[in-house]
Amino acid sequence: MAEKYTTVLFDADNTLLDFDKDESCALRKTMELYGVPVTEENVKAYVEINQGMWKALERGEITKPELKRTRFRKFFDAIGFQTDADVFEVNEKYLSLLGEGGNTLEGAVDLCRELKDEGYDLYIVTNGVANTQKNRLTKAGLLPCFTDIFVSETVGHQKPKKEYFDYVLSHIKETDKDKIILVGDSLTSDIKGAMNADITCVWLNLKGQELPGEYKPDYVINDIREVKKILYEE
Repeated sequence: MAEKYTTVLFDADNTLLDFDKDESCALRKTMELYGVPVTEENVKAYVEINQGMWKALERGEITKPELKRTRFRKFFDAIGFQTDADVFEVNEKYLSLLGEGGNTLEGAVDLCRELKDEGYDLYIVTNGVANTQKNRLTKAGLLPCFTDIFVSETVGHQKPKKEYFDYVLSHIKETDKDKIILVGDSLTSDIKGAMNADITCVWLNLKGQELPGEYKPDYVINDIREVKKILYEE
């Protein structure tokens, strides 16, 4: 194993797990259960509302319980859907269905197994919901690859806050920051968080986005399997 890095912190959603696919399946099933018209327009409306709320969470403008409690109410209001169902119950059902996911990006499982076999210490760093993430990682066959999972709601802070990464760095084996590398797809939570924590970071740019000037990833890749080239380089 190369000596440059010993420890890899992986984001979960759209870095290893295919969140878009899992979300679409769980959302459509939830909508069917509660009689919500399953149209592309309605699905798009939910995704936009949900993404906006997660960004607000990253900025510290709302809490995780508030997000879970209100996102379906905002969604139903936005599409003009009337229901007597408890929106918290709807959210819990959605999370349960999401937890049955476990779709992964191509090559993600083999990559993690190979890195573990090579002796790297692997961790998950995620803002997702704890039980849901663990269920999906288990179904994907990824859970055995990781020494620990750090979920924002159990840490008490969320990415990109420095406090989140301070907690993570104080609970992993490696104490030398120079030997730790983070891999994630989100500029606002993963890359900004790594910059806040002063650790090396890899931006997984799946959609060919332009890199805004305020973000400074050390590496940019377009396929998760390219992580090996970075770790194995001399």
